Amino acid sequence: MQETASVCLECDSCKSELDQILSSVCGCKNVSLEAVINAVKLGAATVDEVGQATGAGIDCGRCKILVENIIKIGR
Repeated sequence: MQETASVCLECDSCKSELDQILSSVCGCKNVSLEAVINAVKLGAATVDEVGQATGAGIDCGRCKILVENIIKIGR
């Protein structure tokens, strides 16, 4: 999951926030990592498709890179 979320475990910031990072991909829409992974498993192959399925990445866009990483790993 660490690779999927694109976080390191070198600094205390990521270490202390890892559970929260892994539980929520998109804070704006409160979309979990599990929801994004499931959308990819069901065929969502782009950030827009994941956004349509889950809502992630359609507001501020800060989570788009994370969603892209999840899609790449899911292929």
